[in-house]
Amino acid sequence: SEDPATRNAFATAEMSVMRRRATRWEMALALWEATWPHDRLVLGASRMIREADTIVGPKNIPVFANRGLSGIDGTISTARGIAHAASASGASGITRVLLGDLAFLHEVGSLLREPQVEHPSRVHLFVANDGGGSIFDGLEVAQSASTEDRDRVLFTPHDVDLEALAGAYGWAYLRVVSMGELTDALGRSDSHLIIDVGLDRA
Repeated sequence: SEDPATRNAFATAEMSVMRRRATRWEMALALWEATWPHDRLVLGASRMIREADTIVGPKNIPVFANRGLSGIDGTISTARGIAHAASASGASGITRVLLGDLAFLHEVGSLLREPQVEHPSRVHLFVANDGGGSIFDGLEVAQSASTEDRDRVLFTPHDVDLEALAGAYGWAYLRVVSMGELTDALGRSDSHLIIDVGLDRA
């Protein structure tokens, strides 16, 4: 068996990982690993689906995404439709959605919940919140203008209070930053939950 020093070093390293700020690829991988065949995973367009495509491995789970030409439109409404259809068919599990902050804000109206639903569903929205549209930072167009102009037109910064939006539409809300907090959030059992994941822009 391992000696105490080795075990302590391992535990210290694990704690360090759980305490540090989550990254996009860690977020994508965490959702992938938490989703099982009785769940559903919906990937929003733009940067986060690229992160998932880069990091995840083969796994037999239901994964959905809108066609590329749809842009960031319709991610939340698509996910809610998938969740409702699954619930109506008697399926269990959670419909998890991985999307960026602009994709979320673009479709806030789809958070509206019906007062009474015959087949209640569970939907958890994991919002990668870096304060704007950072996908353009890595594209050629980023070199076509000054940093100030590029940020104003392409990054489209925002300071929207996602917690207030969640409350207005009757969704539970959770703000997470560290990997430990993200891991805990994946264990939540709320029916409708918005997990606001604070990320660095880079």
